[in-house]
Amino acid sequence: ERTTEPRRGQLAWDDLRTVLAIARSGSLSGAARALDLEHSTVFRRLEEIERRLGIALFERSRSGYQANAHGEAVAEAARAMEEAA
Repeated sequence: ERTTEPRRGQLAWDDLRTVLAIARSGSLSGAARALDLEHSTVFRRLEEIERRLGIALFERSRSGYQANAHGEAVAEAARAMEEAA
């Protein structure tokens, strides 16, 4: 049976775009504007991505979201795919 849902540990292009937008903007609201989505949608997507991967991708603080080493690796993969496209 085929499914369009990524399996645990796998990321779809929308997942990669979400992580990249958060990494670039440093905030969920900035990522939401860049992706033309609601803040709450970006929040839910990030929570789901991190749950599926089993790791945090960002350090959260009052000043925003800073990609950690895992987040940077995912964002870099997204940048490479973006440039290739």
